[in-house]
Amino acid sequence: MASIDKRDGKYRVRYRDPVGQQRSRTFRRKADADRFSREVEVDKDRGQWIDPRGADVALAVWVDTFMTFARSLAPTTQQTYQRDLNRYVLPRFGAVRLGRLSPEEIETWLNDELAAGLAPSSVHRHYRTLRRVLQTAVAKDRLLTNPCDRVRPPKVPQTEMTVLTWDQAMAFAEAHSERYRTLIYLAVDAGMRWSELVGLRRRSIDAARRKIRVVEQLVQLDDGSRVRRPPKTDSGTRTVTVSASVAAMLADQLDRFVEAASDALVFTNGAGHPLSHSSFLTHHFRKAQLAAGVSCRFHDLRHTSVALAIAEGAHPKAIQVRMGHSSITVTLDRYGHLFPELDEAIATGFDARFRATRAGK
Repeated sequence: MASIDKRDGKYRVRYRDPVGQQRSRTFRRKADADRFSREVEVDKDRGQWIDPRGADVALAVWVDTFMTFARSLAPTTQQTYQRDLNRYVLPRFGAVRLGRLSPEEIETWLNDELAAGLAPSSVHRHYRTLRRVLQTAVAKDRLLTNPCDRVRPPKVPQTEMTVLTWDQAMAFAEAHSERYRTLIYLAVDAGMRWSELVGLRRRSIDAARRKIRVVEQLVQLDDGSRVRRPPKTDSGTRTVTVSASVAAMLADQLDRFVEAASDALVFTNGAGHPLSHSSFLTHHFRKAQLAAGVSCRFHDLRHTSVALAIAEGAHPKAIQVRMGHSSITVTLDRYGHLFPELDEAIATGFDARFRATRAGK
C-alpha cells in the first residue's frame, strides 16, 4: 500500500510499482497526495498503472514527438497544429512537465486568451490542439488521462451563414469577368468547396453528360506552396450532376481558357497559374460584390447552393451526397433549419388521409 509522509512542508507519497520497484511523488497539498495515493493503488489493481517517467518530460519535448506522429495528417492540419503550438501553447506550457499539466492551469490559460481579446473560435482551436497533443500522450501510455477532458472550453458563437436568392446569385456571377463567371455559377450549382473548384482538372468534367467527378482538392499552405490531397472523407469523393446551363458554360470554359492537357486546371489566373484565394478575393470577388450589391463569403456560395436545392424540394439525403458530407446528420445539423416545417407537413398529410378515409365510410 502507498504511504504518505510530510517533509519540509510537502507531502511525499511512497509506493511500489507493479514489478516491486520503490517509487515516490511529492505534492504541496495533502489532498492531492491522498488522491494520488488512492489512484495509484486502483490503477495497479486494474492493470492501468503507467510509469510516471514517461510523463516527466517538458511539453515542448513531447510536442516534437507528437509532430512526428502527425505526419500522416493533412498538410494543412499539420501546419495549423505547428502554428498554434508555437504561438500560443508552448509559450505558456512549453517548460511544464507533461504529467504536471492540470485542468485548472489549462482553463486559466483559455480564459486569459479570451481576456486578451482573442476570438472564442481561435481560443477553442488552441484548446483542441492541446487536447490532441495530450490525447496522443494517453494513447502512447505517457499519461493515464487527458487533463483537457476536465476543462470547459469557451463556447463558439454560431457563424451566421449568408444565403443568396436566385436573382442575387445570378447577378453576382454576372458581375465577374468571363474568365471567372463560370466558377461562380458552378459554386452555386454544384456546391463545391473553393479547394475542390480550384483543383478541378479538365479530365474530371464530362460536359456532354453534365457530370463532374470530385476526387481531389488543391490547398495553398502558409508559405505559398500548394499540395493536392483527396477529400477529407470517402464521401467527399463524389460525382455531381450540374444543370444543362452550367454544363454549357463549362464546355465554353474548356474551349476558351483551359489548356488541352487532361490534367490542366479548369480555373486559373490570367497567366495560367493556380488561383490564390486572397488574390482572387481582392481583385475579383469583392469587386463583383460591390457591382452586384451583395455581401457574402466564398463559402456562402456553398450554403446558397444547399438553400436553393431545399427550396426546389431536394431530399436531405440527395443534398448530403451532393455536398459530400460524411453523414446525413452533418447535413441536418448544418442545414436543418432551412428545411420546411416537416412536422407540420406530416400532420397535414395525416389529416388529409383521415378525412378521406372517414368520408369514404
